[in-house]
Amino acid sequence: MANYLSTDELLEKLEQQEAGVIQKPQKPQKPEKSQEFEVIKQKRKVKFKLNRKFFFFLAIIAALFHIFYVSIPLLSDNRGINAFGVTTILAVPSDQELGQFVNAKVVLIEQNDANLYEVGDNVVVYGEYGTDLNWVVEIVSIDENNHEAEITFDGVISHTVNLDDIEGKYVKIAGLMGIISYISSNLKGYIFLLGTYIVGFSMVYYFYIRKKKDKPV
Repeated sequence: MANYLSTDELLEKLEQQEAGVIQKPQKPQKPEKSQEFEVIKQKRKVKFKLNRKFFFFLAIIAALFHIFYVSIPLLSDNRGINAFGVTTILAVPSDQELGQFVNAKVVLIEQNDANLYEVGDNVVVYGEYGTDLNWVVEIVSIDENNHEAEITFDGVISHTVNLDDIEGKYVKIAGLMGIISYISSNLKGYIFLLGTYIVGFSMVYYFYIRKKKDKPV
């Protein structure tokens, strides 16, 4: 059965139409694209901050491990020798020609027992050619009876030294970490290393990690 409006209801509807009261239902407005972009931008910004903090604290942990690593030889009785029996020392490599000037470099050496050296080994000795430098030389021969070794730097001139005077067996020229280890093997270098870490991490935290609301205006 059809529903009909009464006379009063019909008059009320007509009055509302004339007054413009009846309006079409409005559809819910979709968020503008700019608002959606801002939301996505904020999410990415938060994610980037979290990743940045993660790598920052990861770098701090790595730095603490490195400080502990360089602290071992500094505090041990055999200063400069790490857990692998290798130490760093400043020496003149054997690939240089003798001249008025020589270039000493940080090298890695193994400190072995004097009886373990063999002919052909490159070793480090101190005070060659009347200098106060360490030199990388080659063992030409070994006299076990007299506990001596014949050594040469340039393959031409040779002389004998006591096996106990050999600083250690030459390994290779040190890389960046080896140079840092050499510098930090003394107290001044160790303090400089700590200061570098503190200043570096403080600046990174101040400019990139700390929240803006914590920064002074």
